[in-house]
Amino acid sequence: MFLREVPMLSAIVPLLTMFLSTSGSDSWPGWRGPHGSGVAEGSPPIEWSESKNVRWKTPIPGRGLACPIVWGDRVYLTTAVGTGKKVDAPAPKDEDQRGGRGPRGTPPPIEEQDFVVLALERKSGAIVWQKKVATAMPHEGTHPDGTYASPTPTTDGERVYASFGSYGIYALTMAGELAWTTDLGDMKVYNSFGEGSSPVLCGDLLLVNWDHEGDSFLVALDKATGKELWRAARPQGTSWTTPLVVAAGDQLEIVVAGPRTVAYDVATGKELWHQGDSQPGGLIASPVALDELVLLTIGSRGGGEVRAVVAPAPADAAKEGEPALWTKRADVPHVSSPLAYEGRVYFLKQNSGLISVLDATSGELVYGPERLEKVSDVYASPVAASGRLYIAGRDGTVEVLGAWPVETIGVNSLDDPIDASPAIAGDELFLRGRGNLYCIAEK
Repeated sequence: MFLREVPMLSAIVPLLTMFLSTSGSDSWPGWRGPHGSGVAEGSPPIEWSESKNVRWKTPIPGRGLACPIVWGDRVYLTTAVGTGKKVDAPAPKDEDQRGGRGPRGTPPPIEEQDFVVLALERKSGAIVWQKKVATAMPHEGTHPDGTYASPTPTTDGERVYASFGSYGIYALTMAGELAWTTDLGDMKVYNSFGEGSSPVLCGDLLLVNWDHEGDSFLVALDKATGKELWRAARPQGTSWTTPLVVAAGDQLEIVVAGPRTVAYDVATGKELWHQGDSQPGGLIASPVALDELVLLTIGSRGGGEVRAVVAPAPADAAKEGEPALWTKRADVPHVSSPLAYEGRVYFLKQNSGLISVLDATSGELVYGPERLEKVSDVYASPVAASGRLYIAGRDGTVEVLGAWPVETIGVNSLDDPIDASPAIAGDELFLRGRGNLYCIAEK
């Protein structure tokens, strides 16, 4: 159901263009960078270690999987800090036992959290400000590898927008003062695996995906006030994917993957096209795009497929769905998202270090699956710059590959395990470990 149709599409296109151009190659303003693609224009180092090319290393309180974002001379990220106060978690229902934790799926106690946004000085890594936006006892647990601060924040240089999901959406000034907050309710996540979809800016809109086991929706908020502008109902079912804004001709579409992959009109939230149902249990890997070509990884443990869809303008959209340009059976990622770069699609098998490459136009397998030299277990999504791919492993190893031909050109290890996706801004690589944030740069 749409709350209100907003006649603002003509204004959104130039606003989005202005936003992308002002963010520049020296910034990384949100999930997967300026275009949501994981691709940057800089040239970060190929080699580093704890004693080489680490410009700074800053301990971060609490736990979080949110990726760092970069704007100007600041780096921003979120975290959740336990207060020590705990309560017993609700007993899982029979249908939630699959993948349960502990004896017979008994979940661990739930700890109260302080929800925090931080700003660091880009040159030194010093914490400039640290804002606690809320303290709350979570209504349900999270995956053992998850956190209560998993969504990546975003910024337009005027405000920093942070989503803690069920625990609030917050906009802060660049000086760390709270501008507005919005409560969208409580999510019921499949198997209490935690929340993870990141907010996305598009012109004057802040887009939030709310896929869970209850009433699911995509919502557009006024980025200046937090006021809800429209809401589009989505099929019920948990997913952890982040919306993707795609230019289709002279129009913009919002593509959200999940129980059903749907493209929405930016101005109204009206459905434009969809792809059929995905696997039970939801999706984690977010879609990517090469111009109007939207690339989806759909599947579950044991197999899946990569699908390419040409995003049509609303006037050309099929009412009952849009056929794929091509579909390729493949061992697709489970947690990490694919990477579309220089006409090819790169993706890992499940959470492993097996990499495959498809031609984006035809879907032809042009490389792999081949095993990486040193990275074997991956949650982070790969990023690319200067003809190179950076793939971060969960043990703190980052393998650097030549994009084409695919070959290992660097293997680098840090002391801190890495689950958050890297960020690239200019010639700097930012890596969030479990306890520290690193700036990797030539000294």
